[in-house]
Formats: sequence, C-alpha cells, structure tokens
Amino acid sequence: MNTLNTRPPLRFRADGTFTVMQISDVQDCDGITPRTIALLEAALDQEKPDFIIFTGDQVKGYGMPLWFGTAEQKCKKIEKTLETLLSLLDRRGIPFTFTFGNHDHDAPMSGAEQIRIYHRHALCCAEDNPDVPGYANHTVEVLGSKDDAPALNFYLLDSHDSNGFGYKPLDPAQIEWYRRTRDDLIAKNGGKVVPSFLFQHIPVEEIIQLYKKVNRGTEGALEGFRTHKGSFYVLDDKKTAKGSFMGELPSAPDVNMGLFAAARERGDMVGMFFGHDHNNGFHGNVQGIDLGYAPSAGFTAYGPGRRRGVRVFRFKEDDIADYQTYVRTDEQLLSADAKLPWNVVLHDFTPSSFGAAKPLVMRSVRTVAVTTLAIVVLSVVFGHQKKRRATDN
Repeated sequence: MNTLNTRPPLRFRADGTFTVMQISDVQDCDGITPRTIALLEAALDQEKPDFIIFTGDQVKGYGMPLWFGTAEQKCKKIEKTLETLLSLLDRRGIPFTFTFGNHDHDAPMSGAEQIRIYHRHALCCAEDNPDVPGYANHTVEVLGSKDDAPALNFYLLDSHDSNGFGYKPLDPAQIEWYRRTRDDLIAKNGGKVVPSFLFQHIPVEEIIQLYKKVNRGTEGALEGFRTHKGSFYVLDDKKTAKGSFMGELPSAPDVNMGLFAAARERGDMVGMFFGHDHNNGFHGNVQGIDLGYAPSAGFTAYGPGRRRGVRVFRFKEDDIADYQTYVRTDEQLLSADAKLPWNVVLHDFTPSSFGAAKPLVMRSVRTVAVTTLAIVVLSVVFGHQKKRRATDN
C-alpha cells in the first residue's frame, strides 16, 4: 500500500532548519553487509537528518547471490536487502524517498515490485507516475515552519540502466514532465519559484565542466570515457568546494537530452546531485547550478576506500541557496582501527567500468608480450651459447 497520503507533510523545524542525507550505491543483494550498516548507523546517529534521499543502486542486481535459486528465492533476497536497509530509518522515524540506479534495474524483480516494498513503509515519500517513462519520477515538497507554503522542493528522476557499454539517456517525456511539474508548482506558489534540487543516479553530462583537461602524464590525471576518450582530466580545484575528492571521470550517457538546460530555464534549480560514480565526492557550480556527487556508501562493490560515505545538506528556510553540504566518510564516522576487510580492498582495485578496465587489460597484454619476447630471446641466446660450447668441446 502506498502510504504517501497518510504520512504527515515534511516541514522545516521550528528553528528554520532542515537536514537531508543523500545515500547512494549501497549495492547489496542478500541483506546488508555489516560494515555498510555500521557506516549508515553512525551517519544517521551523528548527523540526525530530517529526511533521507537514496540515489540509486540500493540493490546490486548483478550480484552473485542472485545467480542461484528460483525466481521466488531471488526476489526474497532483494526484499531482505531493502527491508534491512529501510529498517534503519524505521527505527529512527526518518522519512525517505528514492530513485533507481542502473543496478536496481538489473535485478530479477521489476521496478514496480521493488516500489511496492518501499511503499510498505509509512514514512516513504516516493510516488510512481506510470505515465512518465521509468519508475518513481516524482517530487517531494518541504513546507515552511510557520505555514503550508512550499519552501523547498526535490525532484527525483529515474536515469534508467545500461545501454551496451554506455547508459541510456533520459526520455524526452521525463524532461517535459519536469517542466510541467515545475511550472505548476510556480503557479501554485503565486508565481514565485520554489527553490529546488534534483536527485538522480547517473550524472548529467555538464558535470565534466568541474574537471580540468590536462596533458597525458599529469599527476593524478585520468582518461575520460567514451565521448571523452583520449582526453585526460583532473578535478578543477578552482571550481569545486574544499574537501572535494575525485577518483573517476563521469560515466554519463553519450547523448545529452537537455535536462541541465531545462533546469536553467526558470531560475528555480539550486542544485543537482548524483551517485553512480562511486569514487567521487565533490561539488561545484556550473552555469549557476550546483552539481555534485555522494560517494558509494556500500562495501560490496568498488569504492574510495574509507572515503565511502554519505552527503549531508543543511538548509535554512530563509535562504535556501545559502545551504551547507559536505560528505561524511567512513573514516570520519568510525574508529581509526576500523580497517577494511580484505574483500573490500579487493573490490577497490576493481576497475570502475569497461572504459577504466581497458587500459589495465592493454598494459597486461603488453607486459605479457614483452615478457614472452624476452624469454624467447634469452632462450635463443642461451641455446646458441650452449650449442657453441658443445661444438668447441
């Protein structure tokens, strides 16, 4: 049952503050691994958010535990994962919403069935709009502390799944839904824009503008993927906030459908935040809109070591644009001796994508080829010397 119509509306606190926590890329598929639970519980207890936004890949749809068993058994594992995750919020009475990531779409359980699990929870704020492509495209309003006028608005969009070695672009109907919903909200608010943030799993292409193109061989430089292949980048510290970190280039769709351009049309969009690229924890301003990432919060896929974590937003009702945001990491939240298990360290050496794996494969092939050639040459040389010694004798 969808409990959306029975829960109380979200509202700024009496002191005019509202705290949001973005959690991304938990990526489990048979319950939640204990280290992920420890990280999330510490984050929830220390930051005390008023609202949680999951930005996709709650489920590791390709995970090995889902390779075996009947369809019913696989669905039970996904259900166990989501119920374990959401129980952390239920116990603390924290409302939440979510969007899907590409690996939620990989799961052997439909998006509609997954949504039904979320909707069992009384504090779930997510809706599904069946007339809009994808799942759970919706908005969540936060009302003012003293009246029922919307003071802050969140858009959640489904950024779909893989498309060969890349990712599917948004459907034009989703962008039109955003425009229509935005304009309706402005009309309902007496012609005034409602300060808004958009959350989805896969980033918009424009986030590449927070990187700086550099020469190959520059310290810390990484090669771009697909449409940026052959170009090398580092994070632009003049455009990004203090404390930002980057471990990979954006893995965005190859086709830009114009969501960012639409978000700039009415001046309502303050920020757009994403998951998907696990090793990234930065934000900065692009053409008047803040763009940024939450790093991976899960320990069953690759990630930035102990910089796995969550992103926190602290809003002030009287000036939404003057918000504070930062990443809280595993290293900050848990004790210094909470070392990573060996299997997590192994995950972190896993390439983040096919594009990232290809150079490693090519280097391995070159290494094997050079080693083989050296062995052949040495064998010929030593064989020739051995033959000469035998002849001389």
